[in-house]
Amino acid sequence: MKGIWKAIAYFVLYFGLTMILQMLLSIVFMAVGAAIGLNDETLIVKFANNNLLGMTVISGILTVLVLYLVFKLRKKQVKQEWKLNPFKAENIVLASLIAFSLSFLFALCTYNISLENSQMISKSVIFYNGTIPLFGDIMMVANLLVIAPITEEIALRGIVYTRVEKTTNAVTAIIVSSILFGLMHFMAGGIVLIIGTTLMALVFGYIFYKFKSLWVCIIAHAVANLPDFILYNKPDISGVIFWGLVIFFVCVFIVGVYVIQKKTKGDNA
Repeated sequence: MKGIWKAIAYFVLYFGLTMILQMLLSIVFMAVGAAIGLNDETLIVKFANNNLLGMTVISGILTVLVLYLVFKLRKKQVKQEWKLNPFKAENIVLASLIAFSLSFLFALCTYNISLENSQMISKSVIFYNGTIPLFGDIMMVANLLVIAPITEEIALRGIVYTRVEKTTNAVTAIIVSSILFGLMHFMAGGIVLIIGTTLMALVFGYIFYKFKSLWVCIIAHAVANLPDFILYNKPDISGVIFWGLVIFFVCVFIVGVYVIQKKTKGDNA
């Protein structure tokens, strides 16, 4: 149990730090709004909300830096602690395949459900694009494909998973890190997003266990975020197309897991 409580303590540090940074950045942007001549409180709050994407990007970068410093100050070997190990290209392909398949399936099943956080981020993207053409889109790509995967995988797999596995086992580590990963998305999308992110985290934990490299998890996580871009403009997916895609991605996921199981058994033989 000691490893689990230690992992939870690190998670609280990560999540608390993220919230504090977001709060501080919100205050900073409200101050900027007031400085540029926004006198009405509603307009100042709206200005801060329009910069939500920027705050998310900045807080993500700062969080990684703080976590890195915490481990360095404790004289830990970050590369070894977080399992930033070398990887094979074929492992990336297999991990990305099952991660993308499950993510697309979740996106299809929640196709008509509007998540509040997604709406706010979309407004922020539009705001940035209106200021500098394509700037919002570039920020969105940077956040979903680089910053979020790195930050979340370091915290949940590189730190939480490894702490739990040291004193228990891989199954417990996967479950604990997945539950925490799901719970931290509550404010972003409620119970629906908790379910989806917990399921995705189970896959990320499985990938981490099988391939022993956080880099593989980070890349698979980035690939799992691609459906957000593919389905961004809400193309018409219904009837035969919907069920065809569901069956296709279920098959891809099953085949991918089967190949990973067979491959890793061969590697460990």
